[in-house]
Amino acid sequence: MINIPIKNIRHRYIGFFIKSDKVLDKNFVYNEIRNQCKKLYQKECKELGLRLIRLDGNKGILKCNHIEKQNTIKLLNSIEKIKIQSIGTSGTIKALQKKHMCKKIP
Repeated sequence: MINIPIKNIRHRYIGFFIKSDKVLDKNFVYNEIRNQCKKLYQKECKELGLRLIRLDGNKGILKCNHIEKQNTIKLLNSIEKIKIQSIGTSGTIKALQKKHMCKKIP
């Protein structure tokens, strides 16, 4: 018997910047993303393939499925408790850091 993959799921990495004077905890940011995902799409983060990869100070990287990239950006922009601005998107973390994360954020 041959195993045929049902979906060819690729990932995208979205770099973002949190506009805040204080440094926020990774768990707090992920909980806000999770709550907004349930509120906006009535889905769990796992269904969109969301995973908070890194949060260093006010810069972070969020992983998502490639078909959910636009929905994920919309989700980040719609969070009310913290102001998040997406910086850029890439297919790999290395390219995201090289192209977008080294820029100065206003």
